[in-house]
Formats: sequence, C-alpha cells, structure tokens
Amino acid sequence: MSRLRLGEEIGRGALASVVRVHDTVTGSTYAGKILHASHEVDDDARWRFAREADLLARVEHPNIVCVFGNMEIDGRPVVLMELVEGESLAQLLARTGALPPLRALELVRGIVEGLAVAHAAGIIHRDLKPANVLVTQEGVPKIADFGMARGSSFAGVDKQAFSVLGTPDYMAPECLDPLAVDARTDLYALGCMLYEMLVGTPPYGGATAFAVLDRHVRSPIPELPRYVPSNVAGLVRSLLAKSPADRPQAAAAVREWISNEEVHGPPARLGVTQIVSNEGRCAGCGSRLVHGVAVCLDCGLAHVWLEPGDYTLFVTGPGRAGDKLDALLRERLLAWIEANPLLRLDPKPLAKSIPRLPFVLAQAVSFDSAERMAASLAALGLVSKTLRGGTLALPEMRAKAKIMGGRATLIGLMSMTVMSGEMLLVFSAVVISGFAIGASMALAKVVRRRPSVPDGLAPMLAERLERVSAALPAISAKRHREGLRAVLQRVVGLHDRLSESDREAHASELARAVDLAVLASSRLDALDRQLSDMDLRSPTEGVRACLHERDTWSSRLLDLTAALESLRARWTATTRTPAGGDDELLDLRARIEALEEVAGG
Repeated sequence: MSRLRLGEEIGRGALASVVRVHDTVTGSTYAGKILHASHEVDDDARWRFAREADLLARVEHPNIVCVFGNMEIDGRPVVLMELVEGESLAQLLARTGALPPLRALELVRGIVEGLAVAHAAGIIHRDLKPANVLVTQEGVPKIADFGMARGSSFAGVDKQAFSVLGTPDYMAPECLDPLAVDARTDLYALGCMLYEMLVGTPPYGGATAFAVLDRHVRSPIPELPRYVPSNVAGLVRSLLAKSPADRPQAAAAVREWISNEEVHGPPARLGVTQIVSNEGRCAGCGSRLVHGVAVCLDCGLAHVWLEPGDYTLFVTGPGRAGDKLDALLRERLLAWIEANPLLRLDPKPLAKSIPRLPFVLAQAVSFDSAERMAASLAALGLVSKTLRGGTLALPEMRAKAKIMGGRATLIGLMSMTVMSGEMLLVFSAVVISGFAIGASMALAKVVRRRPSVPDGLAPMLAERLERVSAALPAISAKRHREGLRAVLQRVVGLHDRLSESDREAHASELARAVDLAVLASSRLDALDRQLSDMDLRSPTEGVRACLHERDTWSSRLLDLTAALESLRARWTATTRTPAGGDDELLDLRARIEALEEVAGG
C-alpha cells in the first residue's frame, strides 16, 4: 500500500489541479498535480500531462520546481512535485502592483537562471508567465508548470510541438509558426513578464486573444516609465524585439548581463541595437542593415551608398511642380536620413522647412548610386528622376528658377524706381541668376554628397559578406533570413571590437562563420519547404530524417550565434581587445567546427 496520501487542493488550472501530498511515514509534504476528470478521456491531454515529468526527469535547479515523477496515488495518476510554500508571481503582482526595478531585476535573474538550465537540457517552456512562476517565502522564484513544454528537438516528432500553444499576453510573434519557436521565444515571454513587473500590466492588451497576438506582431514596443533605469529599459526592449534575431540569443546571455550590472555597473547592451552603431535601417522594411552586405537581409532592397559622378537625383512627386512635399512623406524621408548616418546626409534643411516639388536630393553622384537611392525613395513612397548634369538639368527646375527669378525682378522693379534703365537691367540680371542658383543650392543641401568611404573590414571578411547578396534569393522564409542576419550582425560587431592587427588574425574564422551561416540558413529554408508538403503529425521515416537534419542545423546555428554574441558582450564589458591567441576564442572555434561537421556530413 502506498505511503502517499492526497490532501487538500492548493491550486487549480485549466488542465489540472494541484493538491498537497502527505508522506505518512516521513511526514514530508509534496505537491501533486492531478488531471481534471473532464480531461482524463482526452488522449492529448493525458499525453501532455505525463510528458512533463519525463521532460524534467534529469533537471534539478533551485529556480525550477523539482518534479519527482509520475505515480498513482489513491487510484489516480499524479505528477509528484516539490511543494513551494509561497505564492505565484501573478498573485504577488496582484497584491503589490508594479515592483521596484531592483526587485524586478532580482526576480528576473532567478527566472533566467532556471531557464538557462532548462534550455541546456533541451526544454522550451512555451508558457512562461507570472502564474507559472512560484515565489518562495524567502523571495526565490521557481519556474513551474512545464505542461506545455516541448523538447528543443523536433526529431522525436512530438505532435504537440506543431500546435500553437501559450497564453496570448506572453506569446512571441513567432509563436504562430510552431517551427519558428525556440529558446528565444521563452526570452520574449520573460521580457513581457519584466515589463509587467515594472509597470503592473503586460505590454499588450486587446479585446480578444487574436487582438492581443496581433499587437505582439505589429505594435511597437511600449515605452517604460521614466523611473525605470535606462539599462533595465534597454533589457526590456532587447527581450521584446519582434525578431528572435534581435533578442539575446540565450538565457545565459541575460544572466551574464545581470551579473555585469551587479559587479561592473552599466553592462554591455544586449540584442543588436548597439552591435553596429552606424549600420542604418532599410527604407523598405525598416530592418537593421549589415555593414558590408549589399542588400537588406529581410526584404532584399539594395543598400544606398553614394559615389562621385555627374548625375543629379531629383524628387519629383507625388504631386505637381510647385506643390509642397506631403508632410507625412517628408517625415518618412527625414526619419530614414537620420537612421542612416553612413550616407552623410544633412537632415537640417529638410527638418527646417517642407520643400516644394521638384527639388534636388543628391548631385554629382554616379548613376548606380542615384538608382540605388531611387529604389529606397520608391519604398518610402516618393517619386524621383535621375538625370545627367547639374541642378538645372530637369526642365521643371529650370522653370522653377525662372519663376523665382521673375518674382525677384518684379520686387526689384517696384523698389528701384529711381534707378536709371541701364542700372536696372544689370541689377535684374544679377538678381535673376542669383536667385536661381541660390534656390537650387539651398534645396541641394537637403543631402550632401558623400564620397566613397572605406568599410574598414578585413579583406577576407569583406569578400565573404559581398557574396551574401547572391545567396539571399534562395532563402525564401523571413525567419531564416533573420537568422542569417543575426549571425552577420554579430560577426561584424565582433570584428569592430578587434584591433586592426587582430582583425587580420581572426578574419579567416569570422569568414568561416559567414560561409557556414549562409549554408545553414539556405539548408534550413530548403528543409522547411520540404516539410511543408509532409504530414508532421503522422511521420514516416523520411519525415523523421528531415526533422533530425533540421534540428541539427538549427541548434548548431543558434549555438554559433550565441557564442558570437557572448564573446562580443564580454569584450565590450571589459573594454579590452583580445590578443591573437586569446583562449576566449576557443568556444567560438568549437561552435564553428561543430557547424562544419554538419556541413561536411
């Protein structure tokens, strides 16, 4: 006869109840999760219920509720767990409201410690939220309820892995595509929780679950109150990045960030917002550009850089000659100029006044430069024209200059009646030419021509990055383009941390990382296209083999990305440049070699 006995209920969820379990021999008390009777006939619910204990069988950590296993008590199947005397984080927030930033960060540190261990064991929680974090009486957070968790590998073909699961308030944008869910999805949920701890409500709300999910996908990251320290606000923004590529790549990175905060003061920033400070943004989709790659990795639009030449680029619409540029389009153009400092464009004239159509945007540039800029202008909603010659090459500009000159002459005639006729003709000619030239030059200051600028990359790395644009058309899925961008941004960010001599020494390793990231992203995209025609819920050996290969590529690529980020963050935090044979590069080399093994297999 079992020495364990079921006691009173201490919690209730949608799938199961939690009761006290008493050991009649030792007097110890545990928590037991019992499936609701209404779900006992549901095969999927029973399978998911039993799966939790299987996943956590080898996981033990102070910040994870310990699960001892499945057993039968008093004739009922029970998941036996550690009993946590305290309250859930949801109850704590309901009782206290927003928490002081330091207390919120302390709780996040414990949660991320637990997440790092779970992720290292190959477990993704998928339903991380305040209700699933228990806080002990001593204030220690413990992650609970892995009922919706799955292994990070798809190779076992857990059919629940292909379902859209979670709680809308904390679901990352990629949750709607189960194949895109990985450990970074839990980090997004952590960002939602941190926001709620600081503000008192989740970052997004809505009348329906669909409305909330749509806001996660489309709405900008909400601002935090001013009392939240800037570095903590930066952590929230990094965790809530829409693309997994722009978030911290591992829970361990967040843990390291918090450790640096406590030991060294303001830490290196997470995510990619400061990896390459001058990379700029795409006019088409707004994504961050990668220095050295000729196109946007998200939408394929060509980067803009200006080279010397004898062409002029005019903005001619939308609208008629003489109309003021639409105010909204002016704001878009101004925001794009300000987001792309490498163009060396001067936004001040455009910010000061709204120009009339047409106006000169760039002059004395090459035809290819002007056409690249024209494509970006079209993405912003502007119409442009490229012509050989100066500011008066466009007929409308000549007409505009003539009108302005005529107005100046009329003004002169009205105010100079005492002049002789000869003096008046000379004065009028000077005024006409002066106003025409002055008007065109003033408008040309909206953009100042930038000479070609050396990119500063080691030649081997620059050559590899130039190849990326040729491979990009073969990668159709946005998530794989973003995954490639994640690696390339971190490669360039790491390169920028090196001294000039060390850049040459490590160029071959960074070039290998670029080559492998392109290969991995291309292969993952091809595998996903192949899987889209397969029945993943009734797998054949072919499906299993395809999923296993996908797992391997995906995990090795994420490991490489995380290693690049961690190395860059450590070097930024210590403000030192490693020597050519620095041992800190060993982990990165191991990740590169692990990916090379997959490529060679």
